[in-house]
Order: sequence, then C-alpha cells, then structure tokens
Amino acid sequence: MTVRIYENILKTGENRELPRSYYIPRGISEYLLLNGEWDFCYFARDIDVPDVPSKIEKWDRIRVPSCWQILGYEDPNYTNINYPFPVDPPYVPDDNPCGVYSREFELKEKWGRVYIVFEGVSSCAFLYINDSYIGFTQGSHLQAEFDITDAVRKGTNRVAVKVLKWCVGSYLEDQDHFRLNGIFRDVYILQRPEGHLKDIEILPDDKAFNIRIDGEADLRIYEGQKLLHEGKINGSASFRPQDPVLWNAEKPFLYDVIIEKDGEIIPFRCGLRKIEVSDKYELLINGVPVKLHGVNHHDTSKHNGWYQTDEELRQDLLLMKELNINCIRTSHYPPPPKFMQMCDELGFYVVCETDIETHGFLRRLPDMPYRYDTETNEWPCTMPEWEKEHVERMQRMVETFKNHPSVIMWSTGNESGFGRNHLAMIKWTRQRDNTRLIHSEDATREKPSDVTDVFSRMYMPLDELESYAKSDEIRMPVFLCEYSHAMGNGPGDVWDYNELFDKYPRLIGGCVWEWADHVVDVDGVEMYGGDFAGELTHDGNFCCDGMVFADRSLKAGSLEVKAAYQPIRTDFSNGILSICNRFDFTDLKEYTITYDIESDGAILKSEELDIALEPHGSVQIPVSVPEIEYSYGAHLNVYLGKDG
Repeated sequence: MTVRIYENILKTGENRELPRSYYIPRGISEYLLLNGEWDFCYFARDIDVPDVPSKIEKWDRIRVPSCWQILGYEDPNYTNINYPFPVDPPYVPDDNPCGVYSREFELKEKWGRVYIVFEGVSSCAFLYINDSYIGFTQGSHLQAEFDITDAVRKGTNRVAVKVLKWCVGSYLEDQDHFRLNGIFRDVYILQRPEGHLKDIEILPDDKAFNIRIDGEADLRIYEGQKLLHEGKINGSASFRPQDPVLWNAEKPFLYDVIIEKDGEIIPFRCGLRKIEVSDKYELLINGVPVKLHGVNHHDTSKHNGWYQTDEELRQDLLLMKELNINCIRTSHYPPPPKFMQMCDELGFYVVCETDIETHGFLRRLPDMPYRYDTETNEWPCTMPEWEKEHVERMQRMVETFKNHPSVIMWSTGNESGFGRNHLAMIKWTRQRDNTRLIHSEDATREKPSDVTDVFSRMYMPLDELESYAKSDEIRMPVFLCEYSHAMGNGPGDVWDYNELFDKYPRLIGGCVWEWADHVVDVDGVEMYGGDFAGELTHDGNFCCDGMVFADRSLKAGSLEVKAAYQPIRTDFSNGILSICNRFDFTDLKEYTITYDIESDGAILKSEELDIALEPHGSVQIPVSVPEIEYSYGAHLNVYLGKDG
C-alpha cells in the first residue's frame, strides 16, 4: 500500500522554519494579517484536487479563520474517545475531504525576507505561493512558519493552501471536542530585514532577565515608563533590576523588554518569577506556597467552532477572574499566542499542554475493554517510529511559549498512555528548560513515578486523594489535572476537594473539567453530538459539560466553583466573625470589609472593619449582636470591596 506524504509518520513537515518564540516584529518590518475573505473550494476527496490551485475553475468565498463544517461544508461531528475513522496507522481513509483556500496579497516592495505564519490549521496544510509549492505542515494547534522570499514578487501575489481533513497526525489529535477542520487561527505575512534575529529566549527568573539571541542587537528594559537598562547584547545578556517586582497570578507585573536590530523592533512583555517545590512537596511561586484553583479550557465558540476571537478569549479570562480561577490547563493543545499574552497580563498560572491525545487506541478493535494496554506496544507512545512526532510537538510548543511567565508547567498531552516516546519528550524538555515543572498525567496512572515533577491523576475519589496526601511513596506535589466533572448539575463536590487541598501541603490543587459547553449554533438552535446527519460515531451531549453555558452565561455550578475558590472566607458562630485570607500574595488591607446585621430586611447594625491580614492568615473578631426579634430571618452579611 502506498504511503502518501501526509501518512508518513517521519514526515511531520517540509520546508517549515524551525520553531521560535512567538513575537510580532515592528519598526521597519511589515506585518500583514491575512484574516478575512478567501476563495474556497471543497473537495470530497483530496485525489480530485488539481495539481496546482490555479486550475480550480469555480470558487466559493469563506471567512478565515473558521472551520469549514461550521460554515456548511460537511456536518460537524462530536466524539469523545472513538476516532472518526478506522484505526489503522499511519493510514487515513482514501476518501479524504479537502478544502483549498486562496487569496491575493500585496507587497509594496520586494526586500528582505518574507514569511507566512499559520497559527492553526487542521489537520495538515500544503502551501503554494504563485502556484509554486512551498512546503507542508501538520500539528493542528502548533505554529508553522515558511520562508516564501524566493516565491514572491513586488505587487500582487497569490497564496493557496490545501487543507486535508485527516493525516497521520490525526492519530495524535483525538481530543474530546467537535472534530473540525480549516484555517482556524490567524495567518499573516512578515517582511523582515536580511540577517534579522530569529529566536529570542527570555526564560523567567525571580532575580534577573537572562536573554539569549542569535546575533547582536540593542537592548532596552522598562519598568512602566522608567528606562531601567539600555545597552548592547551579543548572543546573551543578564540584567538584574535593583528592586525587582515579581510576577504572580494575583499581581501580574510585567516589564517591557525591547530588542532592536537594523531598524526592526521586537517587543516582549516579561515577568520575573520562580517556580520551586518545597521539602513538603508544596508548589512554590517566588518562595510562597500556592494552590491552583483551576479549570480546563478548550477553544470553543458556538458560532465559530475552534476559532475564538481575541474578544471572546479575553471575555473567558475575565469571567474566570470573576469566578476566582487562577489556573488554566490548555486542554488538550497549545492555545493561540494572544491567549497566552492575556494570561501573562491578567494573571493566570498555565499548564501548557501539547497537541497529543490518543485516547481512541483503547477502542482500536471492536469490543475492547477500557484499559491502557500500552504493554502491547500498539500505542503511538510505545512505537519507535512515532518518537520524532511526539518530541517535535513538544519542541514546537515549548519554543513558542518559553518566554511567558504564566507558564508554570509543560504537559506532554492527555490520555495517551505512557511510553518511551513520552520519556523522550520529557528528556528533551528538561534539557531545554529546567525552570518549569513537567506534567504527564498517564505517567502516574498506575503507580508513582519520578520521571515527572507532579503526581497527576484525574477524577480521583476523595478518600483516595487523602490517602495520597498522606502517602510516603509519593514524593512530589499531587495535582488533579481533571476533577469535578461539571456536566449537568455538577460540579457538586468541588468544595470538598478544596477542603483537602487546603488541609494537605502536597495537594497543590487541580483543574475542574471543563470551562464551557461545546455546541454548534444552527439557525439559533444549539446542537451537539447526534444532532447532525451522517455521524457514524458520536457521544451525544457529553460535550455539554462546562461550568458555563456555550454563551458564557453562568450555571449553578459556576457559583459553586466561585464559592469553593473564593480567596476570602468568612464564618460567624457564637458571636465570633472568622475571616480567612486564602490569597497567596495579597494582604486584606487592600480590601474594605464591612458587615451588617439584618433582620426582616432592616439593618440593625453596620460596621467597617480595619483589618490587615497577611496571606494565608486568619483572624477572629468578636461581634456584639443586639437582641433580635424577627418573623422571616436574621442574617450577618459580610461585604468585600476593592478600589479598581
């Protein structure tokens, strides 16, 4: 049987640039966003696509970014575990649907180096410029950059992209969401001077900026409007602010680091912070024990599928802040780069997960029991020929997001078993970045392991979790990468879990499954798995398991999470008002705290408290309660306020 390029396990890309840190250069460099209307032609089989895009005679119009199923080309399909095609790696069905995208763009002048960058294309893409083949990429949620200098000309140029529904990489992308395709994230042109810098590394620390570049440039560092440092950098440099302001999720202070060469300006917003594990196996941020009050976040929009606008992403994060969430697991793939910038700015701890899930190998044959039988060596994680693809997906994620202070853990993926290829991923990551923790949920599914930095499990019963909190066998932080499934009337147990998190130092917290319901809006009707024609396999409404609805309106579960995660807790009993500060870096002197005593709707007493209470502290305040006669009820209400 002939193996096509997109079925070649060892051919993960062609002519794609090496991964680098994410940035958009300014100054003399040109940035041309190609989002908007494109020509589009859908083919039921990729073998019917002409050898060059210009031979296509009839085009529709489509918006980019988007997913073609959302726009009426095929029906969406939701499946949780099962692959939507027969499990026969590396092969995918011969009848492999394909979408061809095309549009013109203008270059005012032909100068320097010209690149095109794709932030997300599912499942793989073949790139053409002016009918010349440029290259190939797979890895749907991973940035892909191509040098197109030799193919472009001054004036009008045409880019065309052939996108296939499935490729060998689809075996690594069996995530629990709607299975969609297309150019679903930003795509843009960069025109940069010859000899420009490529990769820039600014790994976060709690004392200094440690910067590495591939050349010589000018360096400026600002604290707000104040210039802290100005000088040259040749290869590497280190700068220590005199009184560093450290980044954390409660106070996400960012410095501005500007690197300039030959008129090109490359800006970064950087935070200083340090991640450690204490001798009690606590998670330490800047030396302070921190609990992760987290959620799993899929990129999902009921109108756009996998594409969320910048405004929608920010809305998600601001709503998370309102619900007292401080941690995000990017389930189960890297997020759009702008999302990570927002996490830096707004303050979130991020478990950045690479684009790997092979859950469907549990059901690769009919009537298989639900078991991670990786000892059969029939899983991608155990087969040597899959090692390159595994390691490369980790590399592309780490290199893209290594400069972000919000990233506290790198994750090798989700529900993929654990094998030699995960070990190769972990080995590479440790050598590349030893400043962050490494997470791999399946590494500790069966027993404790020292190959990762956290003991991670999902949906662990409370009594089992407490036993692990006391166990001498586990000598690392315990993290629930998924817990408190928010489907239906859930999550009802999130408070109980957080009581255990607070009780035991090594229980560092977890991420509720999941953020938002997945639905597709069809003429005002919200539809999910099983609602679409031709779904050979689907998992019904199991995608409607978010703590918020698809339109981001709140559920009862949203308020349950907010209460469990609240950073300031109060209790009143026997004339004593108890206040507990669960913040990690915030003193309660930054808040105004007022209480009143109310009976049948009438305020009998009100008082503002003058409290300075350090993080993790508690205080008991006697409250004199007047004699109360009531018909309907009497309450002591506590109000919290904060300027700004």
